[in-house]
Amino acid sequence: MSLGLSIASNSALPHAELSGLARAAEDAGYDAVFVAEVNGDALALCQPLIAATRTVTVGTAIANAALRPPVLMARTAVHLDDMSGGRFRLGLGLANAARNAQLGLPPLPPLQMIEEYVAVLRAALAGGPGFDGAVFRTGRVLFDRPPHRADLPVHLAALGPRMLRLAGRVADGVILNLMSPDRAAEAVAIVRESAMEAGRDPADVEISCVVHTSLSDDAEAAARGARAVVPRYALHPAAPSLFGDPLDAVRELVGAGDLAGAVRHVPQQVADSFVAHGDPAACRARIEEYRKAGVDMPVVYPIPVDGVWPYADVITRLAPAPGFPRQSPRNDQ
Repeated sequence: MSLGLSIASNSALPHAELSGLARAAEDAGYDAVFVAEVNGDALALCQPLIAATRTVTVGTAIANAALRPPVLMARTAVHLDDMSGGRFRLGLGLANAARNAQLGLPPLPPLQMIEEYVAVLRAALAGGPGFDGAVFRTGRVLFDRPPHRADLPVHLAALGPRMLRLAGRVADGVILNLMSPDRAAEAVAIVRESAMEAGRDPADVEISCVVHTSLSDDAEAAARGARAVVPRYALHPAAPSLFGDPLDAVRELVGAGDLAGAVRHVPQQVADSFVAHGDPAACRARIEEYRKAGVDMPVVYPIPVDGVWPYADVITRLAPAPGFPRQSPRNDQ
């Protein structure tokens, strides 16, 4: 059974420690190790992971496409894929408009921007003459060395139905996040339907889901860790629809910079909806719910418990159970 691990760039781990975690995850039977771009550079952080591993897929889940022009993204991805011997997977998305504005990035129409972004990547990797769109226009993109493969997999983060449909139509895979298993099942159905309508085999679109995981044998500490995740996403435009709660008090306190106060106002049921928490048995059971919802690869995303990032514990205690047949992620080998 396919299982991934995601490492947050804001965990601020030294490169040597990142390498050790990636190697440990590979040895423990994980199929993929990803970097989640928060305040760091996810693509740069993939390099030590690639160097430390031999068989697992390494990639981004996700990198903020708005930070990099698509030609630069293509050139960087080609180098990473070459370094890895064809094990790299490019996961792309857009941070919310407020976050991008803080970074000095201009507003862009998200659906059109992402669709054209993927088209530029495809044209560049295939050696096409260029791309002429409304958002991006390029000539032929040249590389220092030919791409290791023209079909380097591009996966798109998607939350709402329109982005899910776009991803099902144009991407090699979809990365879900902040979803309960029930919401994930609805998203899976939308992606599969869209792929079929586009004349694609729905099974060719790999669906992964980031599962925030608060692992602790102390149930209350794990629940606190789960609640602490919610304020990070409270200002996201999709939060009310995803969480089923407007979180007005949480949003107000986050806006005022009072994160500790915001955590105290998080309803436990909101955290429970998308965070696996508790001991290994509880977390494993929750991860299995995502498989039953149709997710091809759950991606365990460890979160701090009382200020400690439990990566080593997660890797060893949630590792794929011995005896299960392992499958390599589609399009990645």
